[in-house]
Parts: sequence; structure tokens; C-alpha cells
Amino acid sequence: MRILLINPNTSLGFTAKIQEIAEKYALPGTQVQAVNPKSGPRSIESIYDELLSSPGTLEVALENLDQFDAFVIACYSDHPTVYALREITEKPVLGIAEASMYVACMLGHRFSVVTTNREWEPLLWDAVRHYGMAERCASVRSTGMPVLALESASPEETYAMILNASRQAIEQDGAEVICLGCAGMSGLDKKLESELHVPVVDGVVSALKLLEGLIGYGVRTSKRLAYSRPGYKELLGYADIFSKPYKSDQPETSK
Repeated sequence: MRILLINPNTSLGFTAKIQEIAEKYALPGTQVQAVNPKSGPRSIESIYDELLSSPGTLEVALENLDQFDAFVIACYSDHPTVYALREITEKPVLGIAEASMYVACMLGHRFSVVTTNREWEPLLWDAVRHYGMAERCASVRSTGMPVLALESASPEETYAMILNASRQAIEQDGAEVICLGCAGMSGLDKKLESELHVPVVDGVVSALKLLEGLIGYGVRTSKRLAYSRPGYKELLGYADIFSKPYKSDQPETSK
């Protein structure tokens, strides 16, 4: 099976980290490839950033739609391209936030998300409610560190801030599982687990492992209502590739 992991921002460092983590956890028969758009914001820390990142992310997906069996949107948000891709392909598509929260709910009664900047907290609460998990979420806590600071700060400083926020979530909010709320935090889960003594869930790994299961199970995205293929319409000012999903009403064949 082949799984494409799309980092919606343009940080090559984040994409390399996603590739490294995916290779570490992929099954022997799974091929993984992490990519990012050629254009868009270098980090995603607002709704505006999400929307600016969407055309480039969709373009990458459309270019690779026939070559992969499933797709990961590796941004810890309720990224709109997750739903757009579910409309234009029957192949499974997961975002890392949704995937990690589903996994967390199977490992403990309540989970907390530890994320980057404070402005991201209300947006992640919106995501929690959208996924129907508000009763299972103990808190969303931020480290106060901007996303790109994960590249520039010392590993020791980054780890200490995430560890402190996680401890507060456990001791003050009643969290039993911690979700790492940024793809840039990938690789810290097991070290944090050893100190926190609760499960720590990496969104990239969660999405990868869930997709391996869905592909192995042979299930596909429903086209009955919510994710039905969009009807044809004329597009102005966009590259021809964006019209690709409109051009056929025939079900997609397995590759």
C-alpha cells in the first residue's frame, strides 16, 4: 500500500520530520511519502493561513491522486482540504488532529491537546466540537511557542515547554491521554510517556496506522451524501488540474 502525507505548510524541515516518523512506524509493506506544497504559508497558525495553504495542498493531492491508496493531511487543525479530498476521491483521507483524538478516546476516558501558540486554542476547541468529542476533551493547552519556533528553539527548551503543559493538563484538568497538537512535535511522544506515565499520541503516527487498517480492511469513503463528488462548473483563474475532479462522474477504480 502507498500513503501520501501532505504537510500543508511550506516548511521543508517539518516535511522531513513527517517523513522520518512515517518511515519509522510504517508496516514493511507500506510505502510512505511526505510532501508539501510549492506555495503557501511557511506555518499554519490561523484560519487565514489554513485557507492560503489550501490551493497548494489540493494541487499536490490532485497531482498524486492516482498513485496512492490513502492520504494524510499533516496539519493539526480541522483543515478544509480533508473534506475536499473526501469529496474528490473514494480513497481514505485523514487529518492528524481527528486521527489522534479518535485514538486517544480508545486509550483513556478524557484527553487533552497540547499545542503551540495560545491563538490556536479556540480553533482546536472548535475542531474538538466538530468531531463530536467535546465531552471527552479535558482541555486544550498551549505552550505559547509559535509553530516555527519548534524549528529554531533548542530541543531541550521545546521539550520542557511541552512537558510542563502536559503535566498541567493531567494534574489540573484530569487528562488521561495527551495528544501532541502539532506535526512539529512528532517524535517526542515516547519520551513524554516515560515521564508522564500516560499515553501520549502523535497525530502523524495515528493517521498512518488508522489508514493502514482502513486500506487493509478494503473500505472506502462514502459518496452517498456529505462526500459526494462535486458537480461540474467552470473555473476562472485556476490551473487546469483543479477541474480534474469535475470531469468524470464515474466511480474511481482501485490502483
